[in-house]
This record gives sequence, C-alpha cells and structure tokens, in this order.
Amino acid sequence: MRITKICFRFLFFLTILLPLAGVSQLNAQVTITQPLDILSGLADSTIQATVVPAFTNNSIEKVFDGNPLTSAGVQNSDSLVITLVSQDSLHFSRNKVYFWNAGNWSLEVANSLADLNSGSGSYQLLADQRPHVSFSWDSVEVSNVAAKVARLTATNLQSHMILLGEWALENSVTLTSLYIYPYPPRLLPGTHLQLKVLALDAENHTYPYPLTEPIMWSTDNHSVATVGEFGLLAGAAVGNTHVTASSLSGSISGSAPVSVETDFASVNDDPLTIKVALVLQDPVIDSTHHKRIHQMWGWSDPNALVAQIIEEFNMASDYVVQFQIVETIDDDKIFTRLDSTFMSIDTLLYYFTPAHNKLYGRNTPGTLQYMAEIENRVHFDYNAMVDYYDFDTKRNNGVINEIWVYTFPFGGMYESQLMGPGAFWWNSPPLAHPGLNKLLSVMGWNYERGVAEALHSFGHRMESAIRHVYGRWDITNPDPNNWELFTRIDKDVTGGAHVGNIHFPPNGMSDYDYGNTRYVVCYADNWKRYPYILDQTRSLNCSEWGCDQLGYMRWWFGHLPRFKGVYEGVLNNWWYYAVDYETAVTLAQQTNWVSIPGEPRHPIPLRPVLEQNFPNPFNPVTTIMFYLPKSEKVTLNIYDLLGRKVRTIINGKMTAGEHSVDFNARNFASGLYFYRLKTANSTLTKKMLIIK
Repeated sequence: MRITKICFRFLFFLTILLPLAGVSQLNAQVTITQPLDILSGLADSTIQATVVPAFTNNSIEKVFDGNPLTSAGVQNSDSLVITLVSQDSLHFSRNKVYFWNAGNWSLEVANSLADLNSGSGSYQLLADQRPHVSFSWDSVEVSNVAAKVARLTATNLQSHMILLGEWALENSVTLTSLYIYPYPPRLLPGTHLQLKVLALDAENHTYPYPLTEPIMWSTDNHSVATVGEFGLLAGAAVGNTHVTASSLSGSISGSAPVSVETDFASVNDDPLTIKVALVLQDPVIDSTHHKRIHQMWGWSDPNALVAQIIEEFNMASDYVVQFQIVETIDDDKIFTRLDSTFMSIDTLLYYFTPAHNKLYGRNTPGTLQYMAEIENRVHFDYNAMVDYYDFDTKRNNGVINEIWVYTFPFGGMYESQLMGPGAFWWNSPPLAHPGLNKLLSVMGWNYERGVAEALHSFGHRMESAIRHVYGRWDITNPDPNNWELFTRIDKDVTGGAHVGNIHFPPNGMSDYDYGNTRYVVCYADNWKRYPYILDQTRSLNCSEWGCDQLGYMRWWFGHLPRFKGVYEGVLNNWWYYAVDYETAVTLAQQTNWVSIPGEPRHPIPLRPVLEQNFPNPFNPVTTIMFYLPKSEKVTLNIYDLLGRKVRTIINGKMTAGEHSVDFNARNFASGLYFYRLKTANSTLTKKMLIIK
C-alpha cells in the first residue's frame, strides 16, 4: 500500500476548513466533506480561470481563499461568469456559494470547454437560476460529479454590482483508519518519541484528524513501551510491541508496530551530483612575473580552495551531495562595477597596491572596502555574467545546476544569490533574469578568505532554504517546527539545545562563539535518526568540534538530515532544498513517507553493510554500525592516511544482524582516518575525521 502525499499548503488549508466541514460517523468509519483546493491549482497553473467581465475589486484568489468575508467583484455590471478549466477532473458532491449581494446563480459542468459552450456531450446543468440572499451561504447537493470544466454564472437583479465572497466545490470522503507516524515508531530504552496521527481513506490518501473527540492511546506490551494520553511513546526495554490510536467513540482507529532498539540511524538518501560552473575573477595582474591577483597579494589559490570545499561537503553530507565542476572559466573578464563602470585590471592594480592601502588605510574613504561597505558603490553584475557566459541556457538545459564565483575582496558579491522565476531570499534579495526558466544559485567567495568562511557562507544559504521550506524561523514559538528545533541553542532555551545555527553553536553566548568551553545539555545526537527525534541528551562543549570555525562548520553540516523519505510534507534530505530547490519541492509531493503500513521498513540486505560513523567529525568517541547477513568471521580495523593499521576493533566471529561498536580516539592525532570491515567475500571502507 502507498500513501499519496498532499502538500503542506493543502494540509494547512484543510486544517483551517475542517472545523466548518460536515462530519458523520458510519460503522467504524468517518465521512467528511472537504473543499477542493482550487487555490493551489490556480497557483501552479493546473487550473485556469477566466472571469467575464474582469474583476474590478480584488482578484480570483479571493473567491477560493476559504474566507467568505473577503470578496472579489465587478462594478457596473449585473452579471458575472467564472469558468474553471482543470487538467484533472474535479470530483465534488456539493457546490456552495457565498455572495455579498442578493441575486441568482447557475452552475454548469462538462469534460471539455467545447461541450460546455455547446451544451452537448458531457454537459450537465447542476443549478439553474437559484435565488440567493446577501451575506449567506447557498448550496446544492449533486451526485459525485467528475468534470474538468465548471462555470458559475451570477446575476444581480437589483443593482449593477456583484460581490462574490466564496465559491467552494466540496467532496465527501470516507475515512477508514488512522495512520500513526513516524511510521513505524522506533526509539531507544529510556527515551520518548512524540507520535502523531493522520486519517486515511480507502485509497490511503491522508487527511488531518477530523474529530473533536480526543484520541485514546495504548500499547500491548508495557514491558517494552508505554504511551501517554497525548501520544508520547516511552521506550522501556529492547523489544517489539504495537501502539494503537483510537477516537474516544471507537469510530476510527489505527495501529503500528513499535521497535525499541539499542541504537539506530536513518538511511542515507541516494547520492545527488550537482554540476557547477566555476568562474574565477583572478586575472594576471603582473604580466612581467605572470602573477594573478591571489599571488600578487599572497592570498589563497582559488583552485585549491574549491577542491577542499568539495571534499568538505562530500564528507559532511556522507557523500549524499557531490559537487562536480563541469566548467571552469578563467579569463580577464571582471563583472564588478564601481558605480556604473566595470572595473578593469588597472583599476584593481590601483586599489590593491601597498602604496594605496598605506595612503588610505584599510577601510577609509578612498579604499575599495570603504566604497563597497560604506558608500555602497561597488556591485557585482550577476545578470551580465549570466548573459556573457550563456549560463541561463546552460541552466535551463540541465548542463549546470549552479555557479561558484571566486573573486577579489570587496568585489560586490553577496555570499549567495538566487536568480530566476520564483526566487526568494537566499541570504540576499532575489534577482530576476528574463532568460532563466529555472532557479539558479550563485555562490560568491573571495580568495582572501579560507575554507571555513566558504562553508560559513554556504551555511547561510542552507538556512535560507530550510527557513523557506518551513515558512518560519521563530525561536520563541511554543510549538516549534523541526527547523526551529534543529537550530535551538541553550542561550535561547536553557537545557534545550540541539545543533544550533551558523553563527551560534549550541553552547554559544555571542556571535561566532565557536570556542566557548561552557558545557550544555544537548539533543544533537538525535538528528542521526531524523525524523525520529528522541529526547536523548548528553553534555558537550566546543571540544566536540575542535573549538574553531572550520570544526563547527563540519559538525553543523554533518548533523543536517540527509535521509530518505518525507516527513510532514518535507524531504528528510534537507540538503536537497539548498542545491535544487524546485526539484526538492516536487519530490516532497511525490515521495512516500519513511515507511508505509503493510510494507517492510526496508529490504533485508543480502550483503554486509558498513554505515558512516556518527558523529563525524568527532572527538574523541564515535560509533561505527554495520550489518551482517549471516554469522561469520569479520575484522574491523582503523587505518591512518598512509594506510598503516593503527587499531583493531573487531577480529572474530559475529552473529547475523545489526552491530554497533564505539571507537575511542583519545590517543590519536587529529586528521583523516579510514575504517575497514572485512569478511570472507567483501571489504568495505569508509572515511572518518578526528578533530581535537
């Protein structure tokens, strides 16, 4: 069985309207009447609307916003015709209208506009000149209509004005059971997991719980797990049981298998390759000695920085996201404007000479930094760059996914910029471009800074993306969403820190407080199991990430969810939203949840599996998990970067199933290491990073 996910926007829409909808109970079932989401169809163009004459007061969206007290209307006309044409059939059993004026209305439907206009074929007249009074609902029951075209005609016999408050097409749905999630519930002994429910119809479509009566919870083996009256599941001992949720009257119910385990981690999403066009604003500025800008002033080589950044993201995402440079542009073209003029090599040479800096100082009037940061006279022309290198065509055709630009200090770039249709805040204001049919992200880095600062900039891009997904980032909200939980710090919620944000680690007291040695209680370890967010805690301080910015960036990115599935309308792989937002949104609407009732949680592996250690990077303890399909002799060894074996963790026969072992690197130096699981017929190797 599969659950068809409806989008977050639709769930919210239903949550608002369901208290107003009709609800009945039939033999351990519940029947609800719900409005079709015409507004979303208009937004994504799967439904087209024509209005004759055109509205002179507000727009068509006011007619379908679920609020009859917002209206759209026409002046100087005693008639109004609204025609909806949908790509898919509109299934409904009731039509409701709410007018601000008295008059008559009619409703016609058909499967094509031609049939509707001719009154033939699939044409049906469902309401004919029904009288209505002002500021009141009028409705007509129909027999399970399925039509692609619907036309509402309204007339006002008393004046030349029509104000329509709402037009609702409603459908009756019979709900057959409750779906308990996260499914299936998994937790550890001594931890808790908050369970929630949705209602299912016979085809496993999901709906918000429709009844006002409370839900009753129970488990069938209290020695394994118990559940409170509000669905808080408590793990007691390793084992299996079932949890049941039922409405108080017993009209609708559901159950789910529960497993209490020693430990577990969520399954990584499939690897995603992101194709990058790299633009280097690093021209030769000293032709005599063939020195580029970065060489002239002793700054980092952008090519080396890019290589390290790619490896950092590979490690942090556990290779779920893999950036690939598919095009490198390294010419003399500069897209930074001083006032309205593009800067030249001579201009750069002037502003970065030691004599100029000595004369004016680092950030005083007359310096490039002052003109960029104080006078706002320095700007990077993103559209000119896109046009010059034909990046819009390359993005539209899938040749590239995004652009990385390495430039000189104070080159006028934002850290990250989102361009194209539907662009939104990306740690900078959105930017339109007429040639783009898809969103295009542009990173702006400069080679005066290092890898830590580059990851920092990308982190703000990630924050922008996930905030946009959830529609909110309010640290004071009493009902936090998962993004607000992830970014919690002890300073804001004492004893409730999770992973933190780019500027504030979980124990941070001020901006960039990466070296704070203060210990706090932290929930960060739970994010390896997302969306199973348990209440397992431990104390930590900055030694967790080496007490510097680069270590914290690695630690922060390493905790971002990168897993398979969807939870409450959002992909469990948050990286996807930062690297391909449009595709991620589409996948979130099409992807199944973590697991579906009646289906296995995941196929049983036929070969040994070696998981990525967690946490990673780490100091000094990390956990290595692996799976064996059969009982056999195995070795698990640790190797240094030169391939020398430095520790044997396991050397002996192990039983079939899942295993986990802790590795303590207290006596090891910081750096990259490998761990290798070897059986009779396979050898599996992964990387891990020790930071002290």
